[in-house]
Amino acid sequence: MKTNGLKWLRVVLALLIFIPTVLFFIDVFHLLPIKWDVILHVQLVPAILDSMWGIVIVILLLTLLFGRIYCSVICPAGILQDFFSRFSAGKKKRRQRRVLKYAKPKNWLRYTILALTVGSFMLGSSALIVLLDPYSNMGRVLADLVRPALIPLNAFVVNKAFAMGIYSFLPVSASGISMVAIVVSSLFLITIAVMSLLRGRLYCNTICPVGTFLGLVSRFSLFRVVINESACTHCNVCSRSCKSQCIDSKESIIDTSRCVTCFNCLTSCTQNAIGYRFAGFSKSHKAVPTVEKTVNTRRREFLALSTTAMMTAPFAMAQSQSKKLATQQLPIMPPGAGKREHFNMRCTACHACVTQCPSNVLIPAVFDYGIMGLMQPRMYYDKGFCQPNCTICMDVCPAGALTPLTLKEKQLTQVGRVAFTLEDCVVYKNHTDCGSCSEHCPTQAVKMVDYKDGLRIPEVTPEICIGCGGCEYACPARPKAIVVHANYDQQWAKKPPKEKEKNIEVQSFGF
Repeated sequence: MKTNGLKWLRVVLALLIFIPTVLFFIDVFHLLPIKWDVILHVQLVPAILDSMWGIVIVILLLTLLFGRIYCSVICPAGILQDFFSRFSAGKKKRRQRRVLKYAKPKNWLRYTILALTVGSFMLGSSALIVLLDPYSNMGRVLADLVRPALIPLNAFVVNKAFAMGIYSFLPVSASGISMVAIVVSSLFLITIAVMSLLRGRLYCNTICPVGTFLGLVSRFSLFRVVINESACTHCNVCSRSCKSQCIDSKESIIDTSRCVTCFNCLTSCTQNAIGYRFAGFSKSHKAVPTVEKTVNTRRREFLALSTTAMMTAPFAMAQSQSKKLATQQLPIMPPGAGKREHFNMRCTACHACVTQCPSNVLIPAVFDYGIMGLMQPRMYYDKGFCQPNCTICMDVCPAGALTPLTLKEKQLTQVGRVAFTLEDCVVYKNHTDCGSCSEHCPTQAVKMVDYKDGLRIPEVTPEICIGCGGCEYACPARPKAIVVHANYDQQWAKKPPKEKEKNIEVQSFGF
C-alpha cells in the first residue's frame, strides 16, 4: 500500500471509533441504542479490569505486529491529541511556534509513572488508574464538560416536544454535574491540549501508563517505520513531522517504543527514504546508542523503586482508612457493584453509567468513597429514583465494576435500606394525610398503617427494601422523613410477601 494510503486508512479507522465514542457519551436525547456500548469494551484498561483477556490479547498482538496502533486508532484521547496537533500544524504562524524535533526519551519519568500505577493498584488503590487512564479521562471530558453544555438544548427540545404532544424525549437533569469532576476533566483537557499543541504526543510518551506499557511491546513489533540509509539525505523533514519526536534523522534512528504509527513521516519524505515494512524481531531499526553509564542506570532504577514504594504506601493507607467510614456516611453504590472493595478497585470513573442513566440518579462522588474513590458514581435520589425494571448502568460498564444482573436479580439486589424518622413525617408534624412514600415503593417495604384520627402513617420493613430511593424521592418533608442508608456491601433483599387473593363476587354488571 502507498504511504498516503496507510495514513488515510489510519485516519478513517480512528474516526470510525472516535465518533461513535463521542456520540455515546454526549447523547442527551438517548437516541443511540445501548448496544453502542460495545465500542467502549475495546479499551485496554477497562478490558484488563474486567478480565476480558481476549480483547487484551488482541490489542497486544496488534501492537506486536504493527506497533502502537492502539494509540493512534483506538484510544479516544490519542485521537483528540491528533486533532490538536492538526490544528497546530494548520497555519504557518502556528507551525512556526511549534517546532518538532527529535527528543531523547524520558524513560525515568514514564517508567516511574507506570511502576507507580501498577504498584498502587497491586496495593489496593485504583486512584492513579482513575487519574491517568486516557480512556477514562476522555469519558469524563465528554460526560462532565461537553454533555452539560448540551443540556439546555435537551430542555428546549423536550419542552417543544411536550407542547406538541410528543413524549418520546426524556429530560436530562443537571444534578449530576460535579465541580470536582469538571475541574479534573478541565485539567486533563488543558494538559493534553498544551502538550499536543507544543510537543505532539508528549503526554502519551511521558505520563500515560497505557502508552508506556504498549511501548514496551512495540519495541519488538514486526512491522515498523524504518529508514533507508542509502536513500536518506538527513534533511530532517521526517523528524519535524513526527508527533512522537522519536525520529533522529541524523543517526537514522527511530525509537519504536514511542512511535504511535501515525505515518506522518512517510508522507513527508520526498526521497522515499522512510517506509513501513516488515523488520523482524529486532528491538529497533538501529540500536539506540547507550551513553549512560551503568552506575547511572542502577541509581535511577533504585530511585524509581524507592519513589514507587514511598508514593504507593500513602495510597494504600488512604484506601484502608476509607474502609473505616461509618456506614451511615457511605455513598450508595449503583446496582451490580456487589462488594465495595470490588467496585472501588475496578471502577475507572469513565462516567458511561452516569451519562446513560435514564433516571438521572447517578452522580460523580467527591470524597464520599474516600480519596481513592474520587469521581466514582454514587446514587442520589433528589431528582429521581432507580427504576426496578432498568439495568442500563450495568450493561454499559466496560470495566466490570458493575456486574450485569438479570431483571429479576436486580429487583432483589439491596443497595441500601430504608429508614423512617417519625418526628419528620408530615402526618406526625402537620396532622395531615400523605402516603407518597408508600405509593412509590415497588416492594411493599413501605406501607401505610392506621395512626390516629383516621390518619395513616408509614411503616417500614427494611428486610424487603431494595434501596431504589422511590420513597426518599417522593417524601415531601424537609428534612426527609424517609431515606435510604447504604449497605457496605450489596445484599439480597427478602422477597416481598404475596398478598392474599381476595375472592370478590361480582353480582352483576352495571349495564
